[in-house]
Amino acid sequence: MLRSIAVFSMQGRWQAAIAITLLSLTSLMLPPLSYLASGVIALTTLRMGPKEGAKIVAATLLIFTLLAGLMLERFYISGLFLLSSWLPILGISLALGYTRSLAAALLSAGGLGIVLVLGTHLVVADPALWWHDMIEPFMATFTEEPSWQLNEADTQSLIVSLSEMMTGLMAAGFSINIILGLLIGRAWQAKLYNEGGFASEFYQLTLGRRAAILTIVVMILAVSPLGDSLPVLRDCLPVMLIVFTLQGLSVVHSIVNSRQKHRFWLVAVYVLLIVMMPQMLVLLAMTGVLEQWFNFRQLSYERDE
Repeated sequence: MLRSIAVFSMQGRWQAAIAITLLSLTSLMLPPLSYLASGVIALTTLRMGPKEGAKIVAATLLIFTLLAGLMLERFYISGLFLLSSWLPILGISLALGYTRSLAAALLSAGGLGIVLVLGTHLVVADPALWWHDMIEPFMATFTEEPSWQLNEADTQSLIVSLSEMMTGLMAAGFSINIILGLLIGRAWQAKLYNEGGFASEFYQLTLGRRAAILTIVVMILAVSPLGDSLPVLRDCLPVMLIVFTLQGLSVVHSIVNSRQKHRFWLVAVYVLLIVMMPQMLVLLAMTGVLEQWFNFRQLSYERDE
């Protein structure tokens, strides 16, 4: 089915726009489908070029606005998709197309997430307080349920903790949407026109020492007392960790492939990533950071020899 979406989208501008529109509308009920919509934009932009990619986004905006207005009576939804998904993935696809570097594109996606963090701190005087005011009424509905186990003090503590994390989590989610869309589009492109090309590209992914050093510095500052006085550093950290988590996954995939291990090991990693997400994100991100100096993939290859 996924291949069929890619094949249909490559038949022309309006076919791609229709696919993106339908996937985006359906994502209102099934959010993960938004990644596929972003993947179509990435695929068509990488394959057809920047001008056609822009025209496809424009055609999508037209169709989506009409359908959203007729079906949901909310024309503005198309603007939300345009700003939060379609334009960012178009921009990152152009970055990949011009640089021919997956690493540069992923770092650019992380850069957009950091721009979102900085913009939030510029526009909102105290993002944590703003989130607190947003979350508190929402949490109040849960505290009224008989099954709610926390007392009032613990509930307030939870609200404060969530408020302090929300800006970083929002920016990380924004970057994840772009990154997954780009990887899906790149994988589709390889599947249709260069079988095996994406796997080889992903195995060799290297984000570079400069990005790794910057991540280490921000991590140290974020967990230090300075992090309390500069919350913007704490909010940038999740975005950086997400990008280097991809580098860590690249290392895992490359080692499993080079050592010809059973795919069970990959399944185990992804299961743990779901079950123990915070711990696994940090572990994979640190693996990705250290890879810039220790080259675990090369060490694994030499051990096989």
